[in-house]
Amino acid sequence: MYLGLKEMRHEKLRYTLLSGVLLLIALVVFMLAGLANGLSNGNRQAVDTWQARTVYLNKNANQTLSASQLKLADQKRLNGKQIAPLASLSGTLRTTNNHLKTTTSAFGTSRTSFLMPKVVSGHRINGKNQVLISADLKTAGYKLGQKVRIGTTKQTVKIVGTYAKSTYMISPTLYTDIATMNRLKGAPLTSGDQQTVNGFVAKQSSFKTAKHGDLEKLSIATFINKLPGYSAEQLTLNTMIYFLFAIALAIIGIFMFVLTLQKQPLFGVLKVQGIGTGHILAALLTQSIAMALIGIVLGLGITVGLAQIMPAGLPFVVNWPQFGLYSLALLAASVVGALLSWRTVAKIDPAVAIG
Repeated sequence: MYLGLKEMRHEKLRYTLLSGVLLLIALVVFMLAGLANGLSNGNRQAVDTWQARTVYLNKNANQTLSASQLKLADQKRLNGKQIAPLASLSGTLRTTNNHLKTTTSAFGTSRTSFLMPKVVSGHRINGKNQVLISADLKTAGYKLGQKVRIGTTKQTVKIVGTYAKSTYMISPTLYTDIATMNRLKGAPLTSGDQQTVNGFVAKQSSFKTAKHGDLEKLSIATFINKLPGYSAEQLTLNTMIYFLFAIALAIIGIFMFVLTLQKQPLFGVLKVQGIGTGHILAALLTQSIAMALIGIVLGLGITVGLAQIMPAGLPFVVNWPQFGLYSLALLAASVVGALLSWRTVAKIDPAVAIG
């Protein structure tokens, strides 16, 4: 350890350059991880707030909420106390004068269901053609008491309350009741158990009989993974991160190997003086760990600093447990890269090396 740190102090430029390369790799890893977390959170935040365990969709909908078509009467096929119908609609939320336009994800459910968000300002839905909007939409300029339209319909609805920030498929959300949702969709039925819904969400439930009709049961994890583009998006970003781990290992390995070749005469002298291969490898490991720690710590600091000044529209989330795991992975890659030179160090013949 002493030999490695002393050499780093003597060869500042050389080791500063490699620490800088590791800093850039760590920075890219943490930035990609933050973006992956942000996109994941933006796609699934509304689903996470439901705190549900199961989703029931039409078995022919390819496990996709928007493609599923069921009826309220289908809930009779299910057992359970905490079961809520869910209807969805994606479209442009706009004011009656078209002054504000925002792409949004609208959800319809029963007024007393557990899916209805907790109102922060205003009041809960207590009449027809009323909606609750998320804090994102309030920030965008929508106000309590304002009348708005969704999609291409001419049906207007009134904003009566707001709730905490919530997004689904990257779009801010709003909630209303089933009848109002069907009016917005232009459905022929806006009352009774024959109204159309997209699915049912449950905390604890099961099928009443072996015959499930058109219902298919999905876990929340499966439902999230089947969100359009979600899995492919996460896989792409995570694959890039894994390649960066391999690049870090290769850079450390090549750098240490080249240094070992250059310092063969020095290592030969050290071996003549009685310093064994283990001590020399310990010095190399100390150098690689020190450089990796410098790069990781600085990379984390810069990432957190950038997260504070990023625009609000950029999905970026700092996940400390994940960042800690990636830091350990980068450190492990540095250690493995340094160990790639152990055979070269072990085979050094002092007499040949000194010449």
